[in-house]
Amino acid sequence: MAGLKEIRRRLKSVNNTKKITSAMKLVSAAKLRKTQEAVVRSRAYTDALKGVLGQLQGGSEFSHPLLDVRPTVKRVRILVIGASRGLCGGFNTNINRRVEALHKDLAEKYPGVEISSTLLGKKPGEYYRRIGRAYLESLEALNDDPTFWPTQELCQRLEVDFLRGEYDELHIVYTRFKSAISTVATAERLLPLDKDALTVASDSAVSAAPKGVTLFEPNPERVFGAVVPRIVRAIVRQATFDTKASEHASRMTAMDNATKNAKELIHTLTLKRNKLRQSGITSQLLDIVGGAEALK
Repeated sequence: MAGLKEIRRRLKSVNNTKKITSAMKLVSAAKLRKTQEAVVRSRAYTDALKGVLGQLQGGSEFSHPLLDVRPTVKRVRILVIGASRGLCGGFNTNINRRVEALHKDLAEKYPGVEISSTLLGKKPGEYYRRIGRAYLESLEALNDDPTFWPTQELCQRLEVDFLRGEYDELHIVYTRFKSAISTVATAERLLPLDKDALTVASDSAVSAAPKGVTLFEPNPERVFGAVVPRIVRAIVRQATFDTKASEHASRMTAMDNATKNAKELIHTLTLKRNKLRQSGITSQLLDIVGGAEALK
């Protein structure tokens, strides 16, 4: 059994740890509230774009290069959006597992496919380097606010590469935010855009929009050509906000659990300390009584 001095040292250390985890929980909760608002605004903007697309597609069959499905898929690009810090429970591990599952699924679906990756966040880059997997680009020096991430420039490069035929499909891996206690590591095909899925998704936005006649200038086809790339960028921007909100939620939950564990450990160590002190006092009393008896 550890001595009284060692238990006191551990108690002090655990108390200091509890203060740190409690503070980190409060900071993550504050950041989560701010990022959650950005998630709601981003989804509203994306839904509005899909609603416009739904109106444009009504009775018309427009085409766009970002909608063209390649007859054969030989090269696939993966955009991985992750965290830049740890101490967030299984958040980073779940992203890594989803990446590995996607690699396996693509290899089975397209035998001999070449897979390249573009990474957002420090942790995905660290994971790729740890397992020795090459990547094309890793943006790791990112601001804590996804609003300031170079999402626009990144999407433009990805779109240009797709149009040049440098890859045939683009998949995105991120963590979808549902609530503070529910986040899901998700993989979706981003390019070519699924026209049918966008049409279904836009139906609710169209039905919720005010009824009336919409005039598109200079003409619906040019507006359609301008909206499609914006939907791609909106989806990526929304994924960055989802991932950041999920990271804050996971860190808040992890720090809350760490604080509770620290409290339980403090209670256990306090009981051990009190038992040792009581045992020491009892031993000293017995020595005093024994000495007094010997003097009689």
